[in-house]
Amino acid sequence: MSIPKKISSYMDSKHVSYSHILHPPGYTAEEVANKIHCLKHELAKTIAVHMDGRDILAVIPASDMLDIHLLQQSFGAKHIKFFSENELNQKFKDCETGAMPIFGHLYGMEVIVSDNLLEDGEIYFNAGTHIDAIKCSMEDFIKLEKPIFAHISNLHKDNFVSRDLGY
Repeated sequence: MSIPKKISSYMDSKHVSYSHILHPPGYTAEEVANKIHCLKHELAKTIAVHMDGRDILAVIPASDMLDIHLLQQSFGAKHIKFFSENELNQKFKDCETGAMPIFGHLYGMEVIVSDNLLEDGEIYFNAGTHIDAIKCSMEDFIKLEKPIFAHISNLHKDNFVSRDLGY
């Protein structure tokens, strides 16, 4: 499989400079980050949710976990529910399950991005398959998607560095 035409055509039509990274299969964000040789906080992962009747694509660093309570507080949401696998397959028909890109507008979804992704000038993301990734500038992504930024994620506890203090 290669990058879905919808994604490459979208980026090409907007004259966005990007790099296509072909890598060995990766099914988790950590695997993909390792395979494409980027830090986990530079790789964006996408989480599709229903929020008060709206379809939302939450985009967060691979090193983070989506914080539902922060998402609710930031947008005054009453009901948030994750997409089922079947719903993902229906919404992202041209993508492999779990390899959705960060371009929610291509799929009729609002895009909310964790402000934790603003730390870097570049963003890496899945490009519709488990072997394709894309790297582009954060500036170009913002220009393309016009996402809403909010504090919706926190560093995953497994990503904290622990030290043996010798006590």
